[in-house]
Amino acid sequence: MRDDRNRRFGRVAAVASLVLVFAAAWIALSLTDDNPRWLTVETPEIAVVGQPLEVRVTLKRSVEPTQINCSLHRANAERQGWGYLASSGPSRPAAGGKTFAFVFEQVPERENTAYAFALIYLSPTGQWEDGTRAATAQYLPVTKNDPAGASLGLRKTRVYRYPTAAEAARAQARARTRRPSGRPSAWVHPLLGLLLLAASIFAGIKTRRSRTAAAGESAVWLAFAVLLAAGAIMELSGIAGHITAWGRRLAEEQGVYELRRPAQKAIMAALAAAGLGLFILFIRAIRKPGPHRALWWAGIGLAAYLAMSFVSVLSFHAVDVARRVLWHGVSPVDAVRGGGAFAAFLATLAGLRRPAGRTLT
Repeated sequence: MRDDRNRRFGRVAAVASLVLVFAAAWIALSLTDDNPRWLTVETPEIAVVGQPLEVRVTLKRSVEPTQINCSLHRANAERQGWGYLASSGPSRPAAGGKTFAFVFEQVPERENTAYAFALIYLSPTGQWEDGTRAATAQYLPVTKNDPAGASLGLRKTRVYRYPTAAEAARAQARARTRRPSGRPSAWVHPLLGLLLLAASIFAGIKTRRSRTAAAGESAVWLAFAVLLAAGAIMELSGIAGHITAWGRRLAEEQGVYELRRPAQKAIMAALAAAGLGLFILFIRAIRKPGPHRALWWAGIGLAAYLAMSFVSVLSFHAVDVARRVLWHGVSPVDAVRGGGAFAAFLATLAGLRRPAGRTLT
């Protein structure tokens, strides 16, 4: 009876731990969202050339008395090549809790303009140079006609933090005194590919040797061999970058690119919880003697590599920042991926030196 109660308690504790890790990861990722919380913005779905455009801004009550300004800017199809489009008029007095409607008489036609976006800033003098807060609204596709009337209604849109003139000046000053961060090393992907390829070959050999072992072991080694080979192909060919770029273009065309963040956070939080669950199973498994230890080590290394690779493909803000931090050309993200690949390589090599046996105990 006591053993049953202890087992039930252990299961409940494990489930509670997974939920807590998921919640903690979600909260931590939410804190990395550098989105301004001092305003909400409403815009149409599109911007039509030659037609008026309205942007509605509501300031939160915490905003101090100041002046507010809103201007329209542009970007090309790659969301770069930014430039000025139009003004909604001079700065006007503002205070927290109030709503302001900024109307642009028409969206001007400019070359290489695929998107338009609003830039809102607060300034005690109304001048950009004295700005205290700034934000940009979601990119609006620029079209020459609007048969569905998408430019008429307003909807709440995402806003993004934008550096003020003073913040930009400080960032430039820091950049002048900071050591160059360097470029990502060219050998990271080839080395990862070779490690994964070697591990895949070892896992394939182990698959053949394990056919007479306990049921399931050969199938698991075969699955590992396939996944490791797929990872090697991705690293050596560079196809992962092309898939990511294709997915981003598709999301932009379907109008769901800006909605990706909740899904990204959910996936990353789920991966964190799954990582804890796998780690608990891993600790339980390697405490028992037997040849299955190599299989578990290979699994934990492969899981670390795949999880971090998937997270890097998601292009979340916090991950993008981590990828820009380099030490001898290697980012923390690639370091974790490399550690997982190396662990899988050593485990598959060790598995060849041990006799086949039970798989999961």
